[in-house]
Amino acid sequence: MDQTRELLARGAKRFAEGEDFMYTIFDHDETEVLGGAGLHRRAEADCLEMGYWIRADRVGRGYATEAARALSTAALETRGIYRVQIDCDPRNQRSIRIPEKLGYQLLELRTANKVTPTGQPRDTMVFELSRAGSASLS
Repeated sequence: MDQTRELLARGAKRFAEGEDFMYTIFDHDETEVLGGAGLHRRAEADCLEMGYWIRADRVGRGYATEAARALSTAALETRGIYRVQIDCDPRNQRSIRIPEKLGYQLLELRTANKVTPTGQPRDTMVFELSRAGSASLS
């Protein structure tokens, strides 16, 4: 319980500082946690990086796409933000389909730039959506 309190306090502090904007994804009745999504300041000052996850027993129902669409819109309506990026593991086809559906463009493929939990190198696909291309979110 103490670790959870610390995690929540750290998240609230980073939200207030404008560094990380984490959200919980609930079912339509708001009784069950299905996953999470967030915007993070990790790239250039005019860009936010988005991440998302959904519980394994709830994937494929559009929850991540819905959250990514809402966060993309919110990010690009934020003063000073002109781009949003989504990094995906090339082996995760479900995750890759989300930026593709929302009109993001593949910016680059980074080779062996991250490490898996087992210590193996992995690639990253970087997708980007700019204010100019955000009409696809409608």
